[in-house]
Formats: sequence, structure tokens, C-alpha cells
Amino acid sequence: MPSASSPPLEVEWVACDLCGADDAEPILALRDLMHRTTAEQFTLSRCRCCGLRYLNPRPAPNQLDRFYPAAYTPHRRTGLSAGARRRLLRRELRSLWPLLAPPRRVLELGCGSGDLLQLVRELGNPNVVGIEPSGAAADYARSRWGLDVVTGTLETARLPSLSFEVALAQHVLEHVPSPSATLAELRRVLRPGGVLVLWLPNADSWAARVWKGAWMGYDAPRHLYTFDLRTLPALLKRQGFSVVAVRHEWVGIEWSWGLRLALRQRGDHHDLLDRLLSRLHVPLAVSATPVSLAAAVARRSGRVRIVARRLD
Repeated sequence: MPSASSPPLEVEWVACDLCGADDAEPILALRDLMHRTTAEQFTLSRCRCCGLRYLNPRPAPNQLDRFYPAAYTPHRRTGLSAGARRRLLRRELRSLWPLLAPPRRVLELGCGSGDLLQLVRELGNPNVVGIEPSGAAADYARSRWGLDVVTGTLETARLPSLSFEVALAQHVLEHVPSPSATLAELRRVLRPGGVLVLWLPNADSWAARVWKGAWMGYDAPRHLYTFDLRTLPALLKRQGFSVVAVRHEWVGIEWSWGLRLALRQRGDHHDLLDRLLSRLHVPLAVSATPVSLAAAVARRSGRVRIVARRLD
């Protein structure tokens, strides 16, 4: 929970990162329900010109670190859910292996605890490099797995041009201050015909419509942007990429989290039930599989994987 002595939040107003218009309408009030780092309320807006959803105003760049607590899961994954996640990721990477196999060099943007890159190595490709802005998470990935991880952002890393064949970004693009700038830099470091694999929340999903402000895909204020399958391909095209495949995930995690976050929306007096739902998180996700599978078949799942190719 935020401290009563926390300094006031500095915010900034931004134009649309996709089309550049400064004409956004507020559509939803959001709070930090996932990690409860602040009691502040944030406004999700939608560009009237292109439809991109983004926080506006949003925390100033020098404020963002305060919303990533030490317990932020992607920075250090442990426990039963982490094991289940690794098994699912291993299966997914096998399906992507024609794109990932050596001698290709693989870059992961925002590698966190390093699990994804380590799985790529375990499957047979040692040519992997990670970039991670959290010093603690980067240290953890290096000490646990022995990975080559650069501490910083893609922009500060200043990687050589045309130095990778594959770039992975697992639930990263929604966090960066300018997805356009990040994609432009990814295009620079990828070779012509190189592949970009993105995992992202899908704002045009059944889960987003059902849970509204309690949908885990909004995760304010860490998620500065929320994409759908119209705005994301448009953004990729503007930055020199072409979408070649879209996969809708069928695991029911957004429904399990939806119950917990909807409960938190109602107030802090439900802490006992919240702890119970936490213990039942994996079984609840499994039980929601029929709903999430139906959403995937209808192309309305809460999480999608996009494969795009760098145009020459």
C-alpha cells in the first residue's frame, strides 16, 4: 500500500503516439488494483482520430519507477504459477522454433527475470541477449541463469544496427513511454526480414468488456497504452513492420484476475476473500478455460501474440 508520506505525483499530458493528434476523450477511470502502489486515479483516454487508448494525463517519466514494487512478478517469478507459466511458454516457443533456431541472434526487450530467454537457450539457441530497465531484475536474471543482460532501456543500450534476427517483447510495449519510438529502435537493430514477436493485452476482448476497470490488461499506471487489433497493426505498419500472424491465447488468467481485481474495486474490507482467491488463482484460471477458449475462437481473447516482420 502507498505510504501516507509519499510525495505528490507529477503528471504529463501527451498527444496520441500513433497519429499525433491531441484530441482524446476520457473513457474510463482506473486505479492501481494489481499492486496498489498508489491511491491516485488515472484516466484512460481514446484518440478520436485513430482509436488508440492511452493514459492521459500519465505519470511523468521520473515517476514511473515508484509503481514497480519489489514484489513485481515479472522481475522475479517463483512458485506454482511460475512453474505452470514456464511449461506453457516452453510449448509456445517450440511452435515458434523455426523463427528462433540458431544461428539466429535473439534479443528480448524487458526480459525481467530472464525465464523466456533461458527457455530459448534450453531449447537449443545460446545466442540470446536481454535488456531490462530494472537493475534488480537484471541482476537476478544474470545470477540465476547466467544470461547476457544489459541494464537499461532499448534506447540507452545503443545496440549495433542490424545485429539481431529476432526480437521478443513479452508484455512490454504497453509499458513504454512511446511505442512508436521503441518500434523504430527495434527496426534499427533488426536485420531486413527480421522477426518481432509481441505478447500484449487485447482491449477489444470479452474480458475487457466484462471487467471494465478491473480488467488486468489496463493495469494502470504501469500500462501507459492499451492496444487492439486495429491500432497495433497500424502502429507496426507506420514503423516498418508487417503483421504475419496473430494468435489468441486461451489460458483463463484474465478471468481469475478479474474476480480478484473486481473485489478490490469494492474496497479494502474484503482482504480475507482476496487472500483466498489468491490461493485459488491457478484453479480459477483453469476453471475459466472454457470461457477463455471460446473467446480465443471468437478472436476476442484478453491476451494475444503478434508475429511481425521487418520490411526491407
